[in-house]
Amino acid sequence: MIIDSHTHVREGRGEIKDFLNAMDENHIDMAIVHPIVPGSDSLGYSDNAFVHKLVKAHPDRLMGYACVVPTELKADYELRKAIEDYGLKGLKLHPPLQNFHLLDPRVGKVIETCIDLDIPILIHTGPIYSRNARLALSSSEPIDELAIRYPEAKFIIAHGNPLGNDPCMVSKHENVYMDTTSTFSEFITLIPKLAQMTYEWMRTDEKILFGTDANPLHTERFKSDITPLLEMDIPQESKEKLFSGNIKRLLKMD
Repeated sequence: MIIDSHTHVREGRGEIKDFLNAMDENHIDMAIVHPIVPGSDSLGYSDNAFVHKLVKAHPDRLMGYACVVPTELKADYELRKAIEDYGLKGLKLHPPLQNFHLLDPRVGKVIETCIDLDIPILIHTGPIYSRNARLALSSSEPIDELAIRYPEAKFIIAHGNPLGNDPCMVSKHENVYMDTTSTFSEFITLIPKLAQMTYEWMRTDEKILFGTDANPLHTERFKSDITPLLEMDIPQESKEKLFSGNIKRLLKMD
C-alpha cells in the first residue's frame, strides 16, 4: 500500500478526476489533502470545509488535514471543529504564508489542542516561492524547541532536508517526524548514497513519511517524487514503513 501524506487540491484549480487518475498511474492508494488558510488569488483557495467535501466524496482515496492560523483568537475552536465535525486527521501549519513565528506564545494553545485531540502537526519548512511569503519564517529549527516544550505533541517536518538538521531532530526527539515531499527526493537524486546516509543519521526508519506536494495541476509530482524513493538501496521493510506503515501508525489507521 502507498499513502501520499502531503498533497493539495484547491477550488477551481484543475480536476479531481485527473488527480485520482494520476494516483492510479503511480500506484498510490490514498492521499492526504492539506488546505492552506487564508487562501489567495495567486495560490488558490482550500479551507477545512472544502477538504471535508473532497474526502466525503472520495473516502476510499482521500483523507484530509485541517489548517488554521494559530495566532488568531478562535484558532483552537476552529481546529477542534474541523477534527470533530469534519473528521480531519491532523493539522497543517504554514508559517511563511500565515505570517507567524513557530515560537510565538499564541501558537501554544493550538499545539495543546492537538495534544488533546491526539493529532499530528505538519509544519511547512524550507523554500516557498510565493512573492509575499516570508522565508525568515520557514526554518525548521524552532521545531526542536517545540519538541522540547511539548513532548506529548507529534510534529512532522514537511519538506525534510537531509542536508540540514532535520534528520538530527528526528533522531533526538521521539515526537518529531519528517516527510520526503519535494526536497528529499530532489537531494537523493542529486547525491548518490544520500538516502542511506540519511537513514543512518535519523537512526530509525519509523519516522519518515512519503509525500509529493502533488495537486491537480501538477500531477507529474507523483512520479518525480516517488521514483527516486522506490530506487533507494534500503531494506524492503523500510520502504513499506516509508510508503504507508509509518503514516498508518501515526494516524492510528490499523
